[in-house]
Amino acid sequence: MPNTRPGITFDDGGKCSACNWHEDKKVIDWEERRSELHEIGEWARSTSHSPWDCVIGVSGGKDSTWQAMYVRDVMGLNPLLVQFAASEGNDLGRINLENLVELGFSVVSFQPAPLIAKTLARKSFLEHGNLCKYSETCLFPIPFRVAMAYGIPLVFFGENPALECGDANLGAGEPWDATTIRHSNTLDGAVLDIWLGNGVEKKDLLPYVFPPEEEFQHWGGRGIFMGYYLNWSGFRNGIYAIQNGLKTWNKTPEQIGCHVRHNCLDWEAIPINAMLKRVKLGFGHTTEFVCYDIRDGRVTREEGIALVKAFDGMLDQRLVEQHCEWIEMDTSLFWETVDKFYGDMWSRDQKGDWQMIDPIWELEPPSASISVDAVVERLNTDRIAAELKPLPIVPTEDEQLLV
Repeated sequence: MPNTRPGITFDDGGKCSACNWHEDKKVIDWEERRSELHEIGEWARSTSHSPWDCVIGVSGGKDSTWQAMYVRDVMGLNPLLVQFAASEGNDLGRINLENLVELGFSVVSFQPAPLIAKTLARKSFLEHGNLCKYSETCLFPIPFRVAMAYGIPLVFFGENPALECGDANLGAGEPWDATTIRHSNTLDGAVLDIWLGNGVEKKDLLPYVFPPEEEFQHWGGRGIFMGYYLNWSGFRNGIYAIQNGLKTWNKTPEQIGCHVRHNCLDWEAIPINAMLKRVKLGFGHTTEFVCYDIRDGRVTREEGIALVKAFDGMLDQRLVEQHCEWIEMDTSLFWETVDKFYGDMWSRDQKGDWQMIDPIWELEPPSASISVDAVVERLNTDRIAAELKPLPIVPTEDEQLLV
């Protein structure tokens, strides 16, 4: 994971905290952790003041599909699925959310006022170079607010970014505690003041802020990262979800800037935001997911570098045009704004074009014999899901995904 990732830490040997967590997972007693999770589930069932035992924050994607199935069919709980519906969400996200309904789940979908969202989206981009900053401040508080409103004592999220990605900003609390998401790079300091103005008042921002500490105390519930208690595999979750109705991107890696098609499905601005992350921090979605692939042995480091060179930061320009149309911004202003956020790892060449300084593929050139198309096909979860027998919800001890 690049050292430009906000909050990442490295040990004396130069290994990042995410890689160290990957090593730690090999010696954790996962059966003991699973038992702890199920005890928490029983506590929630016995203390809930609602027909539902817990809330799961969902997008309809691969992880939330697997989470919902695990919580209901393995833990035996009655979950209420809660979705933040972005005003500019796409048809693919709606199809996948409907798939959860067809799988038998109750779903609450919360969409903040679209005109306010549009104003915040413009400000989020123009002032922070981040299309998702405003929406992520909404994404995480809503499941807690719904749980508090319905008297439900437990909220589930998926993996803990502090562990899987190496985000030290979440390190202040216990690694299972999902309420610490308030301290992530995107949400930390997300106070009302930065969003006020241009017709936005405090009353418009209730969905975008976490409940105050006194409300958490009065609620008395818990927020849980399931990835602390279960040996998390987003890749396996993708295969399982596809086998249970999930639809993936019908786009090429060049169009979405990533070599896998089962991630971040519900909002077509996410590939744009990955491009912006690469502008600011020097890496996008391909780098991020290649790190997982290398750790899990699906690709070699050399293959990963070839994938990064081929796809990181790539983007279908029509996605930019669609987003600019929604926020009522000329595309020329969009690209002028992007220019303001280039990080120190970039410099302009003689033509005035941005070039990355010492990219990894120049420091460690991959062999010309590597076919990125072949690697992408090897990682094609749609193909793997079709070829494998249906996966059980809980991985077996000897299960291996030979990809």
